[in-house]
Amino acid sequence: MTTEPTPQSTVEHPHVINGPWTREARERAIQDEVREAYIEYFRKAVKVRNWLPWDDIPLDEVRQYGHLLSDDTITLIESFLGIEDYVGDYVEDAINIVRGNRERRNIQLVWGMEEAKHAEAWHLVLLHSGRRTEEQIRAYRDKVGAHRWRMREDHPGLDTPLGIAVYAMFQERATYFNYEELRKRIRLEYGLPERATPEERRRGYQVGAAAAFNIVARDEIAHHGMFLRIVDIHKKYLPAETLDMIFKVIQGFKMPALYLIPNESELKAALERTRLYTPLKHGRSVANPILDALGFENKRALERAAQEAKLLPPGCGPEHVAIGRSGEFVLSITPERTQVTPRRPQTA
Repeated sequence: MTTEPTPQSTVEHPHVINGPWTREARERAIQDEVREAYIEYFRKAVKVRNWLPWDDIPLDEVRQYGHLLSDDTITLIESFLGIEDYVGDYVEDAINIVRGNRERRNIQLVWGMEEAKHAEAWHLVLLHSGRRTEEQIRAYRDKVGAHRWRMREDHPGLDTPLGIAVYAMFQERATYFNYEELRKRIRLEYGLPERATPEERRRGYQVGAAAAFNIVARDEIAHHGMFLRIVDIHKKYLPAETLDMIFKVIQGFKMPALYLIPNESELKAALERTRLYTPLKHGRSVANPILDALGFENKRALERAAQEAKLLPPGCGPEHVAIGRSGEFVLSITPERTQVTPRRPQTA
């Protein structure tokens, strides 16, 4: 940790100006900025991401190309249906944890509304691809519904409003990556190039099930960006506990509810065969982009910042603090020159 002197300073040792940064002041500032994030998120959810699975997926093409999908691809889609079907449990648990915080409660409600469409999308893809009957899908979803998912049980130590946001930041990025990888796999099995063709770009949507995964992946990366923004806000006002929570999650992250879905063993076998999602891919395409968006060059820099944040003076506010990409804190007596403006989350 270093301090930055000013040319006008005549003191031998630069000092930190304590501001009115009580715990109450920090939480009030967080609430104000989270409200701004919520309004922007809600606006885009309604005006931009306003699709419906029953109307906006080209189901005729899903039926036309369904026979080309491999058994592993169908297993993956069915498994994602099971995971997405726990949205009610995710929302219920999160609302109970953030209870009393209106903005965070409402974010979870809007997030849940958008997530509910995803399970319906995978239901339609399985059905219209001709690979599962309506009775088979309903039986599968009934088995999923027979079990409950709990944040406190599945991810102990993260059962705080901050923990929910940090975990969701990683989980939504991981889900986006998985859906993008499966979209590419579906296009390959359809006999199409990885990227949309000129004809697909002209008409505005991809072919068959690839269209569904493209739409849902856009939701997921938007959700990731929203939770990343919330975490960045907390990092500015509560750096020590926020960085500690990020480090905790990155050390032990796992996708939710995998052990609860009825076809867990089939999913694991399909993932091993397809290499769709591996620890190496998680590091390169999930963890590293998140660290970069939060301003760190690597995991070592995050660990350093988490340790140094514990040494910050209690009254030190964000206008006196800057965090370098290597994880080093810089304190200044000239807040107007070192005031930190967090970078907007990078979502793709």
